Formats: sequence, structure tokens, C-alpha cells
Amino acid sequence: MRIPAGKPRAAAAALVLTTLAGCGVTTTDAIDAGQPATGARRRGVTSTYEVRLYFMTPTGIASSSRDAGDRVGPEDAVALLLKGPNQPEKERGMYSDLPKMNGEVHVTTGTMRVGVQLPYNVLKLSPVARSQLVCTAANAEVPPGRPIQDVKVELSGGSYVVSELVCDNNNAFPAAQLPTRTAAPVP
Repeated sequence: MRIPAGKPRAAAAALVLTTLAGCGVTTTDAIDAGQPATGARRRGVTSTYEVRLYFMTPTGIASSSRDAGDRVGPEDAVALLLKGPNQPEKERGMYSDLPKMNGEVHVTTGTMRVGVQLPYNVLKLSPVARSQLVCTAANAEVPPGRPIQDVKVELSGGSYVVSELVCDNNNAFPAAQLPTRTAAPVP
């Protein structure tokens, strides 16, 4: 077959289509056979919600997605994170570096902002634990189409506040920001 000068793409495409048609390759509809594909949407499901939690693995911090029946906000996402990894996540080598919280955790949200108040001194959180909280909270607050780095997270507890944290590459940044002392409560 001689290809005219200046039209190699069109000629190549025609050659491929002619070859495929000559081999009997045709389009088909979906065929019901075997087990459904993992992660595929079921018929009638128009939207799927999931929550993304951040855990430690032997190779660093990684996210894990869990199916959710509805949109999961930062408060519910942090509560799930504090419960630790589920069995499938444990089997993948995931674990939490967060300490047990003896008391209530309060999560507040604003426009592109999340505050997490812990019954624990935030200065004692490891960088991994801090990243787990920041990335989980930020991911649950970020609107579709916006980068997770746009959400600012503030961690407070033990009379200290670490603010203006963002999640970047599964790590809280700036993790080394100096915390500020909160005002002492008035008696």
C-alpha cells in the first residue's frame, strides 16, 4: 500500500481499521459471566461515596479508601481514623501511630478549614500521627476539583495549637511549625 505524502496518520488509521475488520474484530455488549469486577459500580448506583483515611505502612504513610453510604465529613472521617485500620487494611500492613484518646475529640469546619481539638497534647504527637490527622481531615473537607493542599487544618490540645497545616504527599506540612501557646482559661 502506497501512503500519500502529508497524510501518514490517516493512512495508518485506515490500515489498522481495515486489518481489524478483516480479522473479524467487532464490538460487543457486556456479557454476564463470572464474578463482578472488584470496584466496579453496580447497576442503578449513580454515585459512590468513599472516605479516605491515612495510615502508616512499612514504606511510609498511605491512604486507604473505604466505601461510605453518604458523604463523610471531617468529623466522621477523624472518628473512623481514631478507631484504627480495619482487617483488610491490617492485612495490607497498615497501622496507626495515633495514641489512644482518653476524652472527646471535637472537629469543627469552615470554608476550606478544619479544626481538630484533641484531649491530648498536640506537641506529643509524632509527625506520622500529625500527618494522619491532617490528611484525613483535609481530604474529607476538600471540594471536588480542588487540591487537598487548599484545605488548612489546625490541631489543638494540651494548651497548644499547631495551625495552618496542609496535607502534601500524605504528610502534614509545615510539620515543624512552631506551636503557639493558647490563652490560659480565666478562673
